[in-house]
Amino acid sequence: MKKLEYKVDVFTGIRPSGGLHIANVIGSVNTIVTLQKKEEIGRPMVFVADLHALTDAEPKDTQKNVIEVVKDYIALGLDPKSCDIFIQSELIEEISGLNLYLSRLITVSELLRVPTLKEKIKKNMEVSNASVLLAMYPIMMASDILLQKSKFVPVGQDQQAHIEIARYLARKFNKAYGETIPVPNILTLGEPERIKSLSGDGKMSKTNPSGAILLDDPIEISLSKIKKAQTAFAGEMTDSLDSLLKIGKFVANEDEKEKIEEIVKRHMNGGNVMGEFKQVLSVAMQRYLKDFQEKKSKLSDSEIFKIVQDGGKIAKENAKETIKEVRKSMQFEYIS
Repeated sequence: MKKLEYKVDVFTGIRPSGGLHIANVIGSVNTIVTLQKKEEIGRPMVFVADLHALTDAEPKDTQKNVIEVVKDYIALGLDPKSCDIFIQSELIEEISGLNLYLSRLITVSELLRVPTLKEKIKKNMEVSNASVLLAMYPIMMASDILLQKSKFVPVGQDQQAHIEIARYLARKFNKAYGETIPVPNILTLGEPERIKSLSGDGKMSKTNPSGAILLDDPIEISLSKIKKAQTAFAGEMTDSLDSLLKIGKFVANEDEKEKIEEIVKRHMNGGNVMGEFKQVLSVAMQRYLKDFQEKKSKLSDSEIFKIVQDGGKIAKENAKETIKEVRKSMQFEYIS
């Protein structure tokens, strides 16, 4: 059997949804930032998934966020010197081509069994009313991964089904046309962190701004939300308090973490200490947000354009080479 070589060590994407909140950082951004420091895993490649965003938003609403989201990630610790960053739509020709070729290898019923796709189809939407693009979301994700011949794709347990589709399609293509595309591996990140809205109503989301710590908001607004945040009665641990503790431990320094641990012990022993906890959390959050906003303000659009152009050249070269090999394996005679 032909041994296939990987081109990219670690491959992952970010959506240009705009307006990151602290739960995004804890659950997603921090994972990517941490991965770039693990030399044994390899060099990450990160793409801004502006084509994926078409499944539920208009380009005019997402394109304006592309540069901003890259600034967010760099301000939060993503180092352009340690990873490659590009914009997905720069590869639209190669992605569209591989989408077409992979689509004939999977059935509609197989797609509809993908758990994360079911979640994307809203509860008040019938399957018959879902767009074709939404149904093809897992195929497009597979195309992103396979075009770069990615070795590892980091995902939480709730997203593994998407990567299994990419693995499935790589195997089916190789079986049908010969060994061409290396099968990607899942880099398991475990259960995703679940951070509740500060108001206690569902998970933290920018669609419910009153319960979210938005990184670009004036710091005073975020601190006022912490003051109003739902916690728990003395001696009780609730999901709301657990989420606040996760946030606190993430933004706190070592001294503040020790204070939080001590406060939690007193709380569980019946002490009325939630006001004290919110004070510690507010100090830590103020410092964290100030640091983020200062770093982001120093990043220029031209600097970001240069970063994504450099990353785009690498991703484009990988994709063009892969699609050329795919077409050769399929024995297309009139497409170069």
